[in-house]
Amino acid sequence: MIGIFFDEANEPENCKDVLEYIARYLGMTCYYYGDSIYFVDYDIIKNINSYTKYTLSDDSNTVVALDNTVINVNQNIYESNASIAIGELYNKVVVVANSNSNNTIIPEWNDEDDIINQNVDANKYYESTRDISGKNYTLLNAFFKSKNNWDWNKPYLFEINKPIEPIEEVTPDNAASNGSYWQKAAYYETANEPSSLNWKTYFTISDYGLMGWKTTDGVQLSLKNKLPIAVKGGTFIIDINYRLSGDWNAAECIVTSDEQYYDGKYSTGFTDTMFKCKLAIGDKMYYDGDGWVNYQEYHNKVARSYYKICNGPNTWAGATWYKYLDEYGYWRFVTKGEYDSISGREKYSGGYADRNYVYSYTNSNNERVFVEKWFYDECKLQDCFYLVHKNKVGDKVFDTDYSLTNTVSWRMNLAESEDGVAVSLPSDKMTLGELIFELYAPNQLGTTPMRRTDKEPVRCNSFHINDVKLKYTTSDYVKDIFNDETYDEDLKFENVIDENIVNDFDDIEFRINTYNEHAGSYSYVLTKIGDEYYFVDTLTDTASLDKLKAEEHCINKYVNYYSKPRFRYSNSIKNRGISLNSVLKENTLNKNFVINSITYDLINNKCDVELNEIR
Repeated sequence: MIGIFFDEANEPENCKDVLEYIARYLGMTCYYYGDSIYFVDYDIIKNINSYTKYTLSDDSNTVVALDNTVINVNQNIYESNASIAIGELYNKVVVVANSNSNNTIIPEWNDEDDIINQNVDANKYYESTRDISGKNYTLLNAFFKSKNNWDWNKPYLFEINKPIEPIEEVTPDNAASNGSYWQKAAYYETANEPSSLNWKTYFTISDYGLMGWKTTDGVQLSLKNKLPIAVKGGTFIIDINYRLSGDWNAAECIVTSDEQYYDGKYSTGFTDTMFKCKLAIGDKMYYDGDGWVNYQEYHNKVARSYYKICNGPNTWAGATWYKYLDEYGYWRFVTKGEYDSISGREKYSGGYADRNYVYSYTNSNNERVFVEKWFYDECKLQDCFYLVHKNKVGDKVFDTDYSLTNTVSWRMNLAESEDGVAVSLPSDKMTLGELIFELYAPNQLGTTPMRRTDKEPVRCNSFHINDVKLKYTTSDYVKDIFNDETYDEDLKFENVIDENIVNDFDDIEFRINTYNEHAGSYSYVLTKIGDEYYFVDTLTDTASLDKLKAEEHCINKYVNYYSKPRFRYSNSIKNRGISLNSVLKENTLNKNFVINSITYDLINNKCDVELNEIR
């Protein structure tokens, strides 16, 4: 079995706690003795004559013989100070399966413990003034970095015939660069100095390419610590809040342009805002915008030279593309000469509806090969997909906050639903592995988003992102469609023999749990069968052979033990090889006992023991 453990406060668990959780889930007692850790089921200890020893240093295991000879207490009394008592009786046992929710997939975006000033002075900031729309503003900026949670593409300045070197400390003098950085920005009208400042945090992706060339490319933001995912079905919801700007400074008072998206007489077109994104589960599968794809398919396409370095959109009158279906089921785009020479295969040719949107690649013979838009996109994306905001006529291009176009529907009946892009996970199998989440430079960065012939276009030099969300949820958490009530994440199991006479045992908390479809959790146990992993549903008790959930086994053990009188015995006895797994018999009571606690007196070769009755 494999357990995935996370502290609810996202703090590392210590070894002692984890061992205690495991023992409780397995219905065993865990103890440390000598140089080993033992897991013992005292319900069947009298019947055990061997055990499995695991050696962690070399990941090996061996079967070790166990001497289960019963030790006679009366024949080994060191001094007579025995005491006998009856243990307490309980007839109500409650097990609380304390689920550690897995809804939050990525770290908090504006984590103050993680986003730290890049300067050695934690309070370092820069102050400047600027005239904007007839008013003078004081602008304050500070530049930050992620300490533990994120990797990012450090900015650089692009100069011809000079090596590219990353900027280690961003300042207002070099912020007009190519790459990414965090900044905090605040502002106020200089004539009305406020009593306090409203600092806002942004992740800025900038492109100040030489001579207007689009320069910033590749991964701009990615998770540094890849979090484990273990779920069945459900949905990821992704959202990004951003705005386009002509300026590296993220202060909200900055004005770039009042232009709007326009499709009239002077328009040469505009595109949607798209963030290339990689969302993958380890090296097993990736999301391509329509569904989850086995990574082997991607590796096959790379090995078979399927992907090409495409360019576009370009203006080209009369362009025609040619394609045929190859032996792997791939569409191959070729020149007209190659196309005409191919026989016995399905093939097609066609043109472009708009000559301003023509796409192509250059083959090994330095010939231009025209391709369809879908192939251009596939080659650009490969094992990624686009997160999209659909721009509309009349929307402002710059200096306006936008989010991704919503694809989450009320019909999905998702728990704690919110707007964003919905990515459904496979419902017929487990999704298990490390989460890979990467954001690339958006398509409009370093371009003129609105192209028109009647006025000078405005270049987008920066994207200012003030929030990135990625959460997991499912409809299984929701009780019904008429309200937002969800099932309690902490499931309770209980047993009451007689409701009229109840003596409660203290609640038993499970931090490792049996899978519950109504609560997403990192606390569930997995088992591997063949090459596939599954959530553990039931365990077989070796004494009764009952197949029950671990929580139900726990209740049965406690009820069976505490619902009937049990003796407790304490005394000083001679140490005759007594260990924590010894079974001892007391003749007067004619009962068998196991160690509850033991203190070794090595000088006198005796043990002070407290024993609990077993049956």
